[in-house]
Amino acid sequence: MTRFFFDVINGHGLERDEIGIEMDRPDQIRREVSRILTDIAKEEMPTDDATRIRVAVRDVTGKPVYEGELFFRGSWSQQT
Repeated sequence: MTRFFFDVINGHGLERDEIGIEMDRPDQIRREVSRILTDIAKEEMPTDDATRIRVAVRDVTGKPVYEGELFFRGSWSQQT
């Protein structure tokens, strides 16, 4: 198994993952990025009209291996 680190970049800046997670298949990385993005979105989207969240995955050498991003923008209609 290889250890991967999942750094989060959002409106609060960079949160560097110093612990990481051991994984042995690429689809596990994609699933973990998706889980992280949706968990953060649940917390941030109810309070922000625009939210961009990015998860950058790196291996133990620091080499980027995968990146996922979620962008949400909402606006109220003139009638509200």
